[in-house]
Formats: sequence, C-alpha cells, structure tokens
Amino acid sequence: MSTTIAAMAPGTVIGSCEPVEINPITGQEVFINESKILNAISQYFVEVAEFRGRNATFAHDCVFYNTNLGPEDALKYGVINFVATDLDSLFNEINGSTISGVTYYVINPKVTYYQPGIGYQVYEVLINPTIQDLLAGIGLFLAIIGFAVRHYYLAGVGIILMIIPMLTGLSVNWLGLALLIIGLAAIVIDVHAGFTTHASLFITGMILTVLGLILLQPTYSPQSWLIATNQVEARIVLYVLITFVGGFGGLIAAKVIGIIRTRPLSERLYWPINDVGTAVDDINKDEIGYVRVRGEYWRAKALESVRKGSRVIVVDVDGDTLLVKPST
Repeated sequence: MSTTIAAMAPGTVIGSCEPVEINPITGQEVFINESKILNAISQYFVEVAEFRGRNATFAHDCVFYNTNLGPEDALKYGVINFVATDLDSLFNEINGSTISGVTYYVINPKVTYYQPGIGYQVYEVLINPTIQDLLAGIGLFLAIIGFAVRHYYLAGVGIILMIIPMLTGLSVNWLGLALLIIGLAAIVIDVHAGFTTHASLFITGMILTVLGLILLQPTYSPQSWLIATNQVEARIVLYVLITFVGGFGGLIAAKVIGIIRTRPLSERLYWPINDVGTAVDDINKDEIGYVRVRGEYWRAKALESVRKGSRVIVVDVDGDTLLVKPST
C-alpha cells in the first residue's frame, strides 16, 4: 500500500490484514478484535492508500473483513499499478509509465536477492513432512532392532530420531533449544557410560547440538533494509550461548581424555562390559564356559555359578575371557 510502485505476480493474493499479536518466544498467534486497535490500523491504511492514490475502500476492508484480491482484480480496482510475471517484465511495465504525475524509467538496475539465514533454512528442512516421516521411520526401525538384539544404544538413537518430528511444531528458537538439550544429554550419557555405545549416542548428540546452535543463532536483515532491532540483546544471547557451549565442550573434552587415558577407546568399544547376555553352558563358580552376548559366542569365566539359558552380565575382561555373573 505504501510503495510508490506496487506490482503483483500471477497466482498471488493481496489482503487479509487483520492485526495479529505474536508471542516472540512461543510463536503463538492471537487475532486482535478490539475496535480501538482495528480503527487505528484501518485509518492508517486508508491514509496511506489515499496518499499513494490507491483504493482506500480496499485498505479499510482488508483490515475489518480480511478482503482478498487476485492480481487482475487488484489492478482493476486500483490497488496495484502492474501485473508482472518476472523482474524483466516488471521493468518493461515501469519504463515510460507515469504514476502520480511522475514518469519512471529503470536503467541498468542492480538486483539484490535476500535469502533466510541458515537457521531458518535448516528449520524448513526439519519441518518438511517427507523428512519427518523419514526420521520417524528410521527411528522406529532402529528402536525395534536395538531392543530385539539388546543393543540398547541403537534403541536410544532410534527414540531420539522419533522424538525430533514431534518437536517440529515448535517455533525455530524453541526447537533449537530442545535439540540442544537433547544433544547435550546424549553426549553426557555416552561419556558417563564410557563410550560403551560405540559412540553412537555421542555422535548423535553432537549432530543435535550443532543443529540446535544453528537454529538458535540470531539472524539480521541487510543493514539497508533494517528498520529496528535490539542489537545488544541479540549479541548477549549469542555470547551467552557461545560461553555455555564452550564451557560444556571443555568439560566433555576433559572427560573424553580421561577415559582414553584410562583405557584405549578401541578396547572399550570392543569388549561388551556391562552388556547382558545368555549362558550357553552350565558354568560353576570360577569355571570356564561360553555365553552369548551381542549375538556372538564368548569364552567366559563365572564369578558366581550360572545355569544354562539364564541371563548373565559382563562385569569385566580377563585377557580374552569375559568375567560374568548372574543378571539380577
């Protein structure tokens, strides 16, 4: 309404200007129906339309009645100046045209394209129904396989993947915060478990943490387009996030280094310590037999007598022999 030259492309619509109050944190929208606000906004629209020589009646109706017009009707009723299929056709329409007593020409224009920040691009991918179905399907498959073969870390990764589509109804900032919390929790769990999950939770947590930080980063419009923004507040949020993630990353790095120094990572990943399996033989205390863990047969020494077919837990390793006891 306020531009000197207004144009629409085929297949677009103009109208529906009822004011909406948006919660900046949750993104929740609430329509405003108070006459004091509606009258003020409507009159402002009318004044702007009349100043630009446009249809003031439409300006009023699109606020009170959410009136909408297509490009041809908008041109017919004096809401816009041109209908154009692309920029070249728009420039051709403008060249030599007279609007409000002024004749306009466009010569060697410089076109600047603006795309949403990477955070919104990632958010758009995550809320894509195809991506959501893919994540949910893979998550369900991993959860079933993980519980079936008792590789519970796979089930954990699957559950995380199934949770992500449930969170995509949140606004970009809340989704980023949720992914950041889940990612950090997965990292903590894997580090606390000594990477016995083959680092699957750690890697998943790192990916979610990075996605969360991307979604949480503040975005700015080009300075030439900027009307108003709280730069100080945005910087404070960014610096707090950097400090928090940097400190937490340092703590995780210290834990990882401590674990690696205690025992080689490759060894901790290989031996099924704390895993639960099944006794293949009757094994008396301090005798040798075989157990099945992770779907494989292992030579095992019983710290307490176990019966064939009973569940056992691996408590340690002696050379190439597992030390097991009955699982409670």
